[in-house]
Amino acid sequence: MKRLFVCVIAMLLLLPQGVTGRASAGDVDVNGYLALVRRSNEDIRASLRLVEAKYFSVRSALATQRPAAGLKGNASRVTGDTGGDYTLSVAVTHRFDISGIYGAQERQLVLGYEIAASEHVATVNSLLAQAEQTYWSAVLARANVQLQKDTLAQRLEDLRVTEEKYANQLVPKLDVIRASAKVEESRSFLVEAEALYTDALSRLAALAGGEEAVPVRTELLVPDRTVSADFEAAWTARPDVRAGTLSVERAKVLRSLAAKGMSPTLDGSVGYVFLTDSAKSTPPEQEAIFSLTVGVPVSDGGATKANVREKEKTLEAANASLRSKRNEVTKELALAENEWKSAVAVELSKRQQVARSDEELKITQLMYKEGMGAQIDLLNAQVENRKVRTEHLNAIKDMYFALVSLRKAIGQYVAGYSNTYAGGK
Repeated sequence: MKRLFVCVIAMLLLLPQGVTGRASAGDVDVNGYLALVRRSNEDIRASLRLVEAKYFSVRSALATQRPAAGLKGNASRVTGDTGGDYTLSVAVTHRFDISGIYGAQERQLVLGYEIAASEHVATVNSLLAQAEQTYWSAVLARANVQLQKDTLAQRLEDLRVTEEKYANQLVPKLDVIRASAKVEESRSFLVEAEALYTDALSRLAALAGGEEAVPVRTELLVPDRTVSADFEAAWTARPDVRAGTLSVERAKVLRSLAAKGMSPTLDGSVGYVFLTDSAKSTPPEQEAIFSLTVGVPVSDGGATKANVREKEKTLEAANASLRSKRNEVTKELALAENEWKSAVAVELSKRQQVARSDEELKITQLMYKEGMGAQIDLLNAQVENRKVRTEHLNAIKDMYFALVSLRKAIGQYVAGYSNTYAGGK
């Protein structure tokens, strides 16, 4: 069992198998950041320590199945007596398993440990999904900062053109005031965007155990779908499903144990007296004693019957919970699938709107510079352009979030792991 424990903990520390990448503080790609979270997140560490504690709890409980040895010394004296009695002895005691209880006890304890390990992996699956969402939120927040900078630069240029036209008495002072107001509005949008980006970086660091992490600067691309909503794959890979399956198996073992409540017992002991001055000592000095004690329960007041009924209800509850988990997996996959389809449709629509808005803004700016367009048309085009470009960024973010939901729903963050830990295949 010690070898099993070492293997399990090693695999827990390496989890998830499919996530690799640079895991140092500073600029990291998404795989590197997930590796950093896996290594440094305090919730993951705490969960792992609970699994380790569960292992030692199992070992402690199983110790009662092994022989126990003890050294015993006693002394006594009666008031008014000139001497006293003393005895020094050693004894080895053991309860023999004549009803098959020990095997069932060990099985249910190991299953409890495996359930704890599965719940730990489920925690990791959820936290890594949250970490990836946070990563893409930071990436898109930084892209929004750049968008607001571009918008501000554009409006500063429009202000320069307006001031030049005003200096040549081609536009009224009102146009300059309007252009200046739009510049200040853009500055406020930029400040807000930078604050949101800073918040996103703080969330990245919090999930990584306080280590600084900045998304690597790469071209922001519309993601391709790399995962399918396969129910069977999800049912096989998800650690919470495995925990539910193990809970059903453990409930069956506990019911079997409860049915053995009236089983006979056989206790054996070996004792040896090293030293004594008592004539009544059993056994005498430097003699050994062997004993076997058989216990056959006749009545326990209905405790066994009630315990069996309790365990049957627990088994029914575990089966119901597993059936509920099947419905939950189906629902999560359907929601993630719909989320992806919706995000794809919205992104395509917003991309087309951005293309049209960019063209409209370009034409409007040219017409305004040439004196053939009104400033109000330019301002409206600027507002609309900023709006649709921001919406397009949000649509891309929703696509990344949908992929994360799909990966989480099928347990991809811990794929290849959940069937191999805790005495797996």
